[in-house]
Amino acid sequence: MQLLNPYLDLFQALPGSFRRDPLLPPSATELLMPDWLALKATITRHFAWAVPTDEAIAAIRKHTTGVVEAGAGSGYWTWLMRQAGLSVAAFDLDPPPFTWTEVHCGDERMVRDHPDKALLLCWPPWGSGMAANALDAFGGEQVIYIGEWMGGSADPHFFTQLVSGFDCIDVVEIPQWYMRDDRLMVFRRHT
Repeated sequence: MQLLNPYLDLFQALPGSFRRDPLLPPSATELLMPDWLALKATITRHFAWAVPTDEAIAAIRKHTTGVVEAGAGSGYWTWLMRQAGLSVAAFDLDPPPFTWTEVHCGDERMVRDHPDKALLLCWPPWGSGMAANALDAFGGEQVIYIGEWMGGSADPHFFTQLVSGFDCIDVVEIPQWYMRDDRLMVFRRHT
């Protein structure tokens, strides 16, 4: 499956010092930090916090045929999942003026209307109860979390809920921005 994915193309064209590259010394990016932060903010606002790949979308498709995404932002991940034939309901509390596909205005409670789909959370806001609230409202069997494990996004309550109620059944590495350690993880509710 070859998806149209301009974000990945752009990310791969950036200098290695902007990406998480273990072969480069940290100082290579630190010298450019103000420019790097401004560029990253612009790119992530337009696309998404996490850089998707065909492999990541294929992993989602392997585990489910439908997704409900809370905090969808520009809808970039939703756009790619729809390219792959998945049924996706995407919601954001305040969708930006430009979205890649249809993103409905709504908060994390909207997931309760989609128990037949997998819940997808991509870099839920750090320190916010949004991810934990979505998990509370969600009645389905699978959760797809994209972000850093127990850091950088969501809150401790979310991770406690996830660990106590779900088993991790798949982990997919994705391209990483400098100073980030995110990945896609698929969880299934305990039976």
